[in-house]
Amino acid sequence: MALARRLLSFSTIPAASALIPFLVLPVLAYNAGAGPWVAVAVGQSVGGFFALAVSLGLNVVGPTLVSLAPEAERPELFATGTRARLAVALPGALVAAVIAAVLAPGADAPIAATMAVAITLGGLSSAWFLIGLGRPLPLILFELLPRAAATALGGAIILVGGPVLWYPALLLLAIAGGIAAYAATVMKPAALVRGDWRGSLAFARRHLAAAATETVSGAYTTLAVSLVTAGTTTAQAAAYVSGDKLFRMGQTVVGAQGNALQGWVVEEDRAHFGARARKALLLHAVLGVLGFAAFALIGPWLTGILFRGKEMDAATAILFGVAILCISLTTSLGRHVLVPLGRTRAIFVSVVAGAVVGVPLTLALSALWGSVGGATGLASAEVVVLLVQVGYVLAARKARV
Repeated sequence: MALARRLLSFSTIPAASALIPFLVLPVLAYNAGAGPWVAVAVGQSVGGFFALAVSLGLNVVGPTLVSLAPEAERPELFATGTRARLAVALPGALVAAVIAAVLAPGADAPIAATMAVAITLGGLSSAWFLIGLGRPLPLILFELLPRAAATALGGAIILVGGPVLWYPALLLLAIAGGIAAYAATVMKPAALVRGDWRGSLAFARRHLAAAATETVSGAYTTLAVSLVTAGTTTAQAAAYVSGDKLFRMGQTVVGAQGNALQGWVVEEDRAHFGARARKALLLHAVLGVLGFAAFALIGPWLTGILFRGKEMDAATAILFGVAILCISLTTSLGRHVLVPLGRTRAIFVSVVAGAVVGVPLTLALSALWGSVGGATGLASAEVVVLLVQVGYVLAARKARV
């Protein structure tokens, strides 16, 4: 697949997916109080963290594995990865529900718990496999459209005065149903159940480094809302959540571009690896600068329009912009340089360093400065990740000279 077509296909789809929540978020902001608003965000935050654990690092290494695998072996690779993730998904969803319910404001615990389960099961997505194959259409049919329909219906129910709980419940059905439906087109359900579970668990162990990398990274990115909620008032958390919604959309676009380029960088048996890696990094630098500018220039205004009474201030917006710029650069450094070089441990070290800085800072500073403190912790963590990865890339380059 040509570069332009690959970027258009696999960047447009997740970008559209990132826009789907905006079918319901303004409705939720205008028609529900701060409690349900924060509860939905807490469920998404906790569920997002557990979804990373469920994915077993396949968001990072999966497209490369599929691109390099012989065509005849790809269905079995899909089956192996799916079985391995199922073993994590079921207990993970239960734990996520309990944690989200505890963190959510009072009576809104069921909303947070249901949303956490829905988002956790999203870790079973087949995106890693389809990106490696270069086939975007099934992502639209089996994942994008069901989620859009569920979100629109949930928003309509809230708009006419129905319970907010309908939104995460419908989303749960759409996510689980869409993922199961696509899996059934690749393999028979009986083959999945009766397959080589021992081999699937061995597969999971081989990718523990990538899985740990994504999960630790989630400690200060996907869990940021939960950390801020634990450290500050509901009102301050609501303002942070508004900025976080835009941040998640930007993060999805960055991740989509990273995924789209990952297989391309190593195509043709890595014949053009150096040149393509540099081009990928340049594209991510441009995307990151655009993201920073968007946050700094229009972030407060946009959240004020979309989420009336819950907008973020200018300082919070700038800090979110710094975070998205760093994430764009580290996405490329990690997926397009360090992973193909076999330096997955370097990515793990970088996100551990980021978590060590980000988690305590987010908790402490959100208690002192509210939403600004939470955003400071997030941005600080991403700067640390970037500096560590740059150091590893420079060391790898020096070693190859």
